[in-house]
Amino acid sequence: MTKTFFINIWLFILILILVSLSFWGIFFIKDLDSKISVIGIVALIVAAFTSVMTVNINNNKTREREYELHILKEKQKVCEHFYNAFFEIFKKVKNNREGLTKKAIDEMALFKKGLMNWGSESIIEKYIEYEDNLDIHKDNTRAILNNTDYFLKEMRKELGFKDSKSLRLMTLLLTAEARTELGQ
Repeated sequence: MTKTFFINIWLFILILILVSLSFWGIFFIKDLDSKISVIGIVALIVAAFTSVMTVNINNNKTREREYELHILKEKQKVCEHFYNAFFEIFKKVKNNREGLTKKAIDEMALFKKGLMNWGSESIIEKYIEYEDNLDIHKDNTRAILNNTDYFLKEMRKELGFKDSKSLRLMTLLLTAEARTELGQ
């Protein structure tokens, strides 16, 4: 805040000096060559200031883009842990085996750790809601698939994708027969 405050004061003083110099050059100097020199100096200062500000603004924008890209890459890594655990669990269910593998448990732990570091408040709340709904609907396959689909869309939204409501991500995992059976 103090940096912005001092920049604003400096800009105000610079503008005041340039306006004063221009006013003085136009109205109080009688010699035409001297008027042109003063106006030229003002124009030179404005051009230099504009160049410096343009470079500064571009550098700040570049840093912001790099920072946002870094955050996006970290969020992608976090989501990858969820997908790894999710597909490990899905593979076990498909093979009619119960229980979680060590890999799935480790991936979920890494997902939760990453979510705490890189996830927004919204996605953390959606995950808690997702986990709670899994416990509530553990015997209802359709509810679990709908809940998972909703959470996957929220994760994609966190990564910057804009999915329509008609997109059903879970249909990618189901066979044609299972999609028909569940009405997906």
